[in-house]
Amino acid sequence: MSPVSRGRKPAKRPKHQRSRPTRAPLDVSRVERWPKLLHGPIELSGCVVQAQVDQDLMVLAATLTAGKRTVGVEVVVNEREVDVIELHPVPEDALAVLRNGFEVVEAPLTPDEFRSQVEAALIAKADRDAWIRERVPRLLELGRDPRPDLSARAAQLRRWLGLPVYEPLPRIPSAEPLPLVLPPSASVTGLRLAVALSSPDDAIWRRLEVRSDVTLAGLHRILAAAFDRDERRHHRFETAYGSFSADAQSGEGERLDDEVELGQIATSPGHRLLYEVEYWKHWIRVEQLVVLPGAPSCLDGERAAPPAECEDEQSYEMLLEARRDPYDEENEDLLEELGGVGFDPEWFDREVVNERLARLS
Repeated sequence: MSPVSRGRKPAKRPKHQRSRPTRAPLDVSRVERWPKLLHGPIELSGCVVQAQVDQDLMVLAATLTAGKRTVGVEVVVNEREVDVIELHPVPEDALAVLRNGFEVVEAPLTPDEFRSQVEAALIAKADRDAWIRERVPRLLELGRDPRPDLSARAAQLRRWLGLPVYEPLPRIPSAEPLPLVLPPSASVTGLRLAVALSSPDDAIWRRLEVRSDVTLAGLHRILAAAFDRDERRHHRFETAYGSFSADAQSGEGERLDDEVELGQIATSPGHRLLYEVEYWKHWIRVEQLVVLPGAPSCLDGERAAPPAECEDEQSYEMLLEARRDPYDEENEDLLEELGGVGFDPEWFDREVVNERLARLS
């Protein structure tokens, strides 16, 4: 006869033998559920930036904790604008996007750096949407928005991160969106930069060390010396804070490049910007912070930059093709026209580059 049938309560099992009720997995699939996920002060940790090598795509990931609940947030930034915002019940899953089959660089961020990067990308996206609504309102009617809930996700993320509500910048009709407000200059440090041409296939790159307080105009002179170019050629820097050039009035940029320091727009490992000279594009990536250098220097590199006569990738490919048969009559003329006489695409001499950089001082 069981204890219950005899009128006695069954004996309690030891705690280590008791089964605990399983908690349902956290559902973050619908954005209307997001405000209920985290309550109270938000703690930000595990902030990381990932960038796909030589692509204008990066992922900002972090862990958000409020009380006993934790989620991972993933912010995909494509060409300076927020493209995707996702939450993950397992915080580590927020870093799996680019790691899955792509060559990526990864660097930690402080919580303030993470907030700053996210806010810049959110503003860039909101500015572009506002500009489209103002300039071509019917464009939004022509196609279906692939991410209709992105604005709601962005608004909730702003609240969690303590970011101010988006305020449209004043615009002049038919004018391009204004660039973002520049952050103040930080303490001066040394920056190690990796600079690579976006094409051709054979990598042409330099690794440089510069001061963070160098202006973008000064950085242009350094890059001209590193790649053996005439510094008088038209150029432009594309950054998260708009574009910069030597002549903003000509349409080459929205601001003058001698009015901003490199450390104002690229301060942490993983930060990237685009540098254009004529029709050549270069990716610049901050690799790490270093001891403050006395002068700019070149640490490493590969291959010679295309001759000045090669204004774009197509003309450079014609030059390389002509070098395969330099004694052909047509190729002889082409080599002379494109600056290929005596040109060796595999040549690189770090000491020669540093001699040019020393002359800048």
